[in-house]
Amino acid sequence: MNGPGARAALATYVAACGPAETDEPEAWQASGLMTDVLLLFAPDDAEQILHRVERDYSAEQPDTTPVSPAAD
Repeated sequence: MNGPGARAALATYVAACGPAETDEPEAWQASGLMTDVLLLFAPDDAEQILHRVERDYSAEQPDTTPVSPAAD
């Protein structure tokens, strides 16, 4: 994953959209970018991308549930 690249892409997207997008919350800006990127692809491909992103996002989240070894 490339956090700095993603931030740069979001900033470029917002700048290209104009003043109305600049006033939106960052989460909405990111949603607009992601939607526009998905619309570049055929529906089946976009669906596969969404599933992969969901899987990758889940894998990157810290696990807050401790796992203890089984007792002997």
